[in-house]
Amino acid sequence: MHAEVTHRPPRAVCLLVAALAVLAGCSASEPAGPATARPERTPSAAAVDMVTRSGTRPRTQQTLDTAVNELVHRCMKRAGFAYPATRAALPEAFDDAKALVDLDRRERYGYVIAVRPPDTGQPPAPYCTGLDEDRRRRFDLAFSGPPGVKNEVETGMGTVRVADRGCGAEARRRLTGDVVAWARMSYVPQALNGRLDPQVPRHPGYVSALTGWRVCMTERGHPFPTPEKARKSLADAYGNSVRKNAPLKANDAFRRRERAIAVADGACALKARLPQAALAGLRALVRSLPGKDRALLAELTRLQSAAVERAEKVIGR
Repeated sequence: MHAEVTHRPPRAVCLLVAALAVLAGCSASEPAGPATARPERTPSAAAVDMVTRSGTRPRTQQTLDTAVNELVHRCMKRAGFAYPATRAALPEAFDDAKALVDLDRRERYGYVIAVRPPDTGQPPAPYCTGLDEDRRRRFDLAFSGPPGVKNEVETGMGTVRVADRGCGAEARRRLTGDVVAWARMSYVPQALNGRLDPQVPRHPGYVSALTGWRVCMTERGHPFPTPEKARKSLADAYGNSVRKNAPLKANDAFRRRERAIAVADGACALKARLPQAALAGLRALVRSLPGKDRALLAELTRLQSAAVERAEKVIGR
């Protein structure tokens, strides 16, 4: 699998440059750090947080992204362009069960099958709107570098191509040594997460919590075996109606049922502490990773620690 993560066509870059500030860039060589002759017996807390996107990870990512914004701001200013040095948003924390379940959203849109939230789109960046075509092209070149200058990075979930030039790449290089290291620090933990996640339903704590969820759902009149099958039953019904050219999108009864099941699913998940059980299971799986993966995580957490130290200096902490 290949993914293009750091460059958009020139017109798109200017509109989506803020999003690219989070998604783009990477690096391959890490700053000097203590060598590890053999893998740690168990992954560190920071390594577990990195893979599970919980604990300290959201704040750590916010610090890194804020520093990237500041460094890009300085670089773009040298190139003659305005770019805001904004504080990055705090990423979603996977140990915030209420935020993950989001009952308010379920009450409005159910599982987002028949009705989707309005797509407001991303407004043009204010620092791009006044640029003529030539200035916009040069803005994009300053931010992302030449379109063909990329590094390919194997992440464990496929190959990503990351920009090696431009202010976005320069910012990440300042924090991690080069752009490939940033990519590995960003995407390898995601790959490990994706590899371990299918094993969570077999974890004893999750099995126990799922039993409580089933009891709760049955009491509410929705006897599904798992949250996934609850959603799939509705998605299949909707898909079948579309294939029969009789879409349920305008069917009020279907929308009411979708919302009712989605809300019950979420409420029962919170009552049974299913999100907490899933996270605990995932964290346990990370701690049981084999030596090769533990060594890799130790390398990445050292890289992250050094990058955070640099980032804090950049943003004046």
